[in-house]
Amino acid sequence: MTHPAHRPRIAALLLAAGLALAAAGCSIRLVSNYDETTDKAVSALQKKTETHLVALEAAEGLPECRYDHYPAFYKEAKVDVSAIAVRAAAIPNNELTTEETQLLARNYDALEQLHKIACLSKDQIATLRSQFNTCFTAILKLELAKRRGD
Repeated sequence: MTHPAHRPRIAALLLAAGLALAAAGCSIRLVSNYDETTDKAVSALQKKTETHLVALEAAEGLPECRYDHYPAFYKEAKVDVSAIAVRAAAIPNNELTTEETQLLARNYDALEQLHKIACLSKDQIATLRSQFNTCFTAILKLELAKRRGD
C-alpha cells in the first residue's frame, strides 16, 4: 500500500505519463479493429440457422423432423463456425469475439445432440432461436462497435 502522503504525487505522475503518451500520438487498442469478413460470415450463418429452425418448425410432427434429414446443415454450420473462430483467433486483441464464437460453437453442438435424441417442438425451437440470436447479436454488436470506434 502507498502512504497517503504519496498519493497526490503518484496521481500527478500518472497524469503526466498519460499526457506524454497522448502528446506523442500513442494510442492503446484494447480490442481489435472492425472485421467486415467476420460481420458478413456471422450474418450469413444467422440466416442459415434461421432457415434451419423454420424448416424444423414446419416439419414438427412429420417424419421429416428427424435428425437424419438434416446432417448437411450441422456439418455446414460446424465448418462455418470453425472458419469464423479461426479468423477471430488470428486477429490480435480479438479475445471477446473469439469467446463469443466458441459459445456459438457449443450451441450448435447442443442443438445437434438434442436433435439426435428427438424431433424438436415449436417451444423448444423458440428457446433455441432465442439462444442463437443472443450469440449472433453479441458478436455483431461487438463488430459494429469496433467499426464505430466505441
